[in-house]
Amino acid sequence: MVNGPSREKMYTQSKGYGFSPALQRTRQPFRMRNALTLLGLLGFTGGVYAYSLLAVKQDDFSDVPLPSTLPGVHDVTNEMKNKQQ
Repeated sequence: MVNGPSREKMYTQSKGYGFSPALQRTRQPFRMRNALTLLGLLGFTGGVYAYSLLAVKQDDFSDVPLPSTLPGVHDVTNEMKNKQQ
């Protein structure tokens, strides 16, 4: 029988929720790869979001008929066109 700390105790700390030095050394080789993966995922997500916003901003809804027969609804686009002329 060995008189040292058990294998389980080596990777955990008895007080608090922090990482033990052994766990920090174990995770150290993966830090750069995890950071690059994070940057890649954030870049992809941000790109899709930006593309979606730009695609919607360029869309022209002038061909969509407005329901002007509903009570209380008026056509704002015609008002703006009349003011500009």
